[in-house]
Amino acid sequence: MSNRTVSVVIRSALVCAIPGLLSAQAAPSAAADRPATYEVTGVITDAAREPVPGAEVTAVDASERARGAVTDSRGRFNLGRFPAGPLSLNVRRIGYDARTVTVEVGVGGQSTSVEVVLLAVAAELAGVSVTADAQGRLREFYQRRQERAAFARFLDSEDIRRRGPANASDLFRSVPGVNIKNNPAAGGNALRIRNCQPMVWLDGQRAPGAELDEVIRPEEIAAIEFYPSSAGTPAQYLERENRLCGLILVWTKSR
Repeated sequence: MSNRTVSVVIRSALVCAIPGLLSAQAAPSAAADRPATYEVTGVITDAAREPVPGAEVTAVDASERARGAVTDSRGRFNLGRFPAGPLSLNVRRIGYDARTVTVEVGVGGQSTSVEVVLLAVAAELAGVSVTADAQGRLREFYQRRQERAAFARFLDSEDIRRRGPANASDLFRSVPGVNIKNNPAAGGNALRIRNCQPMVWLDGQRAPGAELDEVIRPEEIAAIEFYPSSAGTPAQYLERENRLCGLILVWTKSR
C-alpha cells in the first residue's frame, strides 16, 4: 500500500501599523477590548499541484462553530477571520480522498494561508455484470444522505416503492413549499417551488427545461435527491441563475 501524505503550508502576511493612523489624543476604542482575529485563506491542489475548483472547505474552531467555503476556479478559498487557536479544516471533493487538517491560527500575530493537497481516488475498472452494486453505484447519494439530511430530501428505491407514486413528481406532494399541477401536454405534472421550475439532473447529466415526469418514471428510479434551495446543494450542481428554484438529482436503476 502506497503512503499518502497531506501537505499543509502556512504562509504569513505581515500586518503593519500605518504611521499617523492613531492619534495620541484619541480615546481608547471598544474594539481594543475584543480579541484579535486573523484571516484564514488557502488553496486546494491535487498531487500535481494543479488547483482543485469546487472543493468544499469547512472550518471548525475550538468552540465547535463551523464555517464553510467553496474553492474558485483557481482552487482558492477565503474562510474569513478567526480568533487565535487551533482550527480544523475538512476538505471534500468528489473524485478525491477527503482530508482533515489542523492549523494554528494567529501564530506570530499574522494571518494564515493554507495549502491542502488532495489525492485522487484511484479509478477502478468495473467488472462485466448484469446489474451493478447499488451501494457502490450510489455511493455519493448515500454519503450525502448522511451529511446533508438537514438540507435536502433523499429517497432510495425502497422509499419510492413504499410510496407507490403514479408519477415521479408525486414523491414531492408532501414537501412544504412545493406546488404540483397537472401538465397534460407533457404527460404528467409540473413541479414548482416558489413559482420557479427546479433544475433536473439525470445520472449526472443536466436536463435543461425538462419536467421531472418527462424524463423518468418512478419504477426506473434508483435514488432521488431534492434540494429546495442552494443551501447544501453539491458544488458541482450549483448554478447561480437557479439558486432559488431548487435542484432534483435523479439516479436511474442499472439496465
